[in-house]
Amino acid sequence: MSQPPPIVYLLHGDDEFAIGKFVDELEAKLGDPSLAAMNVTRLDGRTFNPAELLSIAGNLPFLASRRIVILNNPLAFLGNKDSKQSFINQIEKLPTTTALLLVEHDPPPQDKEKQALLKWLKKWVDSLGDRAYTRDFKQPKGPAMRQWILERAIASGGQFTPQAADSLSVLVGADTLLASQEIEKLLTYVNAKRPVEAEDVQLLTADTAEGNIFTLVDALGNRQGKKAVDMLRRLLEQEDAGYIFPMVVRQFRLLLLARDVLDRRGTDRELAQALGVHPYVAEKVGLQARQFTLPILEALYHRLLELDAAIKIGQIDGELALDTLVAELMLQPR
Repeated sequence: MSQPPPIVYLLHGDDEFAIGKFVDELEAKLGDPSLAAMNVTRLDGRTFNPAELLSIAGNLPFLASRRIVILNNPLAFLGNKDSKQSFINQIEKLPTTTALLLVEHDPPPQDKEKQALLKWLKKWVDSLGDRAYTRDFKQPKGPAMRQWILERAIASGGQFTPQAADSLSVLVGADTLLASQEIEKLLTYVNAKRPVEAEDVQLLTADTAEGNIFTLVDALGNRQGKKAVDMLRRLLEQEDAGYIFPMVVRQFRLLLLARDVLDRRGTDRELAQALGVHPYVAEKVGLQARQFTLPILEALYHRLLELDAAIKIGQIDGELALDTLVAELMLQPR
């Protein structure tokens, strides 16, 4: 007699792409997509009432072997003893035809409360034995990411040269979701008629950090204060302020140069030459530069240099300097 499949699946980690792929594969096992859609329910622990879990996940499947219930962010409601016990009581009553997927992205190290909750959840799931399945999805890093890109390209019907895989891995870091999107874009660009080369990657794939800097500067240029603050917070989660601040300085230097060329009615070619970047990047910088006047950009650039000097002599730390910059830019006239 074959072993029944698990009822509870704990899927956690930082590889969003791999988690999504695992979930898609489980859904595919339900058979006909139209019937499968009727047997898949998605919930979010931050918004749904956990007391309703059994009434939702306890239903029998419709013309399929299993019902899949995907519960994202389960830690959001497991903050006290009563909620944990209620959660356990409901899961113990689930039928074997239910597959309850608990999907949780690893909390940051500084969030001790969520770290402790995840540790408890993993321990409890492990105690279920064969009734449960747990997997830690870690993003590939370094050489592992390079190999991941090569294999993903082949699986998508194309090829990358080792040099192209190296270039892309440097640009996307360990972000497999972004890497997958870039792989598809690059394979479409070469129409799968030849391997993707490093030059193709440099042409079409913007540096992830630089792309986020573009988004931040766009928000600043459009005086979208909340968006600028949110983007800055995201950047600071990914990189140290000591890396981000020079990138912002560089970006505004490019904007200053671009504004000067635009005011002289320079051509696209002259713009790319003045900035010393690829025409694709020059075009984006030019669009941003049009949101500022030259005097405003000059004033902002000088202010950046003042903040940079203050950072170097220890008068202000990089993160506070960035916060100050965002606040001051929001007060600038259009």
